[in-house]
Amino acid sequence: MTTPAFAVNWWQVGRIVANNVIDRVVNLDGQSSNDQYSTYMVSPSIVFNNGTNGGEFYMRPQVSSRVTSFEMHAHRANPVDFGANIVLALSTTSGKRVINKTVGTNQYVSYTRSSSDGTGTWDARFTEDDSGKNWQCYYRQYYGNGRSLPTIIDVPNTDLIDYLANDGTTFRYNANPDQPRTTKAPTLDIKQLNNQFYDEKSGISVDYLRDYNTGDDIIFEDIIDKIQFNPNENNTSLFFLLDNEYIEWKFNGNITNKYKKEDRINLHFKVITVKQYKGITFESIDFFKDSSNGINKQGPYPCISDYLK
Repeated sequence: MTTPAFAVNWWQVGRIVANNVIDRVVNLDGQSSNDQYSTYMVSPSIVFNNGTNGGEFYMRPQVSSRVTSFEMHAHRANPVDFGANIVLALSTTSGKRVINKTVGTNQYVSYTRSSSDGTGTWDARFTEDDSGKNWQCYYRQYYGNGRSLPTIIDVPNTDLIDYLANDGTTFRYNANPDQPRTTKAPTLDIKQLNNQFYDEKSGISVDYLRDYNTGDDIIFEDIIDKIQFNPNENNTSLFFLLDNEYIEWKFNGNITNKYKKEDRINLHFKVITVKQYKGITFESIDFFKDSSNGINKQGPYPCISDYLK
């Protein structure tokens, strides 16, 4: 493969597997960085399995004996699609798989390099099975004592900061956040709710709401674009359309006798704190947190009646 003119250094380049199984070079969009402490590789937003792209994006980091540890994570471009997940995998030059984990948008994985792992060209791979899911992918390798927990990462060429907590969760905020609007909409549809977690200055999602604070109530109102009962899981998926992408929310049991396609649904959510760090409050809504047991297959999804008033 011929290296394009922009690919001056390996840490500025990623590759997406296209549907014709030919790897296509991806410019890492100027957000990657390389210094004496670490190398940070950041992809642009990538839509997987969309008819042009396939289901895998990968980077080929050059791992020397100076590398001591690694971190990988990914963020959804649409944060209201909180149930989506992606597989993170890291392999050595010999093909030994040292990271292989399915994670959600607020999870990261780390690995400490062993001397037996060897050096050379490694493979950092991000795999998404669903179609049309939009992710931004992150890889970081540390040199010497460059890594400390918790990790604070300044995203190059932006005011964004990624906070990687000790418990394997990751959150993003803007050092100069958008100012809250003077008036709030009485209800929020799927696009308006998504935009609450969207930083206009950077064009990237963040982990707090622009106009709402912890304890505030949110009334969600939108039209169900599709509904599907999943008998093997005993839950029902409600689908809402956001920018030509289906957003899937799951609720416990079979509720197809109560709701159907094109019904207008009204749900009541509450803003909650999910993490705090040095005066910064990371927020979500209760329904997203309540769904974590179902997403992690540790229990049922929440009942829709919990959000009806």
